[in-house]
Amino acid sequence: MAAGASPRTRALAAALRRMKADSGLTYADLAKRTKELGVPHGAATLSRAAAGAHLPRLDTVRAFARAAADRDSWHAQFQAADRAEVLWAAVGAEQAAVLAAEPVRPRRSTAGLARGLAGLRARAGQPSLTRLQKLTTMAGHRVPRSTLHLLLGGRALPTGDQLAAVLAAFDAAAGPGRVVVGDHRKWLEARNAIERRLRPGPPEPVISYGCIDGQLDELLERRGREEEILRKVGRWNDEEGDSEEDEYSLGILRDPYAPWEALDEDELAAWEAAALAAGAKKGNEEDLAEAIRRSLARS
Repeated sequence: MAAGASPRTRALAAALRRMKADSGLTYADLAKRTKELGVPHGAATLSRAAAGAHLPRLDTVRAFARAAADRDSWHAQFQAADRAEVLWAAVGAEQAAVLAAEPVRPRRSTAGLARGLAGLRARAGQPSLTRLQKLTTMAGHRVPRSTLHLLLGGRALPTGDQLAAVLAAFDAAAGPGRVVVGDHRKWLEARNAIERRLRPGPPEPVISYGCIDGQLDELLERRGREEEILRKVGRWNDEEGDSEEDEYSLGILRDPYAPWEALDEDELAAWEAAALAAGAKKGNEEDLAEAIRRSLARS
């Protein structure tokens, strides 16, 4: 049994274990009996209910009690279920009193908002979900029991209309002349603030590094020009040309014995024309390169 459980929670769990012991049945047997009675519950669920770690659901408690009672007596089964329900209601009242004693205020998260609503519900007399469903309908916006279960359990953030209807239902459940909620507007503002925090923000702007792009374009353009020059003078290696480590094509290192690499296109064209005039064969790159080399050496 959980060490932090309240005395009434421990009393309920002890009563369930006593019923099981008196019946002589295992949890698997009890689970089978609940199925036969039309209120099926698993053995693990029944075991947790008798452990006392938390308050089990009312239908679980009643099914447990009926399964552990006399199999042949419907009267005995429902008597046992009613006695177990009294213990269960005492635990619920104890928990409601704790919630009602806490300061009730809007919170900053979905779970916190649900905790605040649970406190309001306790102050309103712990109305059932069925009654809250009816009261929200009277308030102008019906909130089904299944939705109320999710909202009060902190599993979903209520819409503005749902929250307004639930707050009105709490005030109505408290009875004439009693105000449970107070300023509804604060609760609605808190709910809207939570929604804004949960809403995904705008996408991050894409940063363009223009200076880097410009430098890269300049490098690639220079690489293309130098590749064309090297091809014309017969110094281009196709295997090395596709390599990222090709120092010639990147223009990082210069061959001191190849001074034509510093020529631009117009200068190379002029030297090429001079080499052809000096007798170099057009189309023969090696002959042309040698003619340019001799001309550059003389200059």
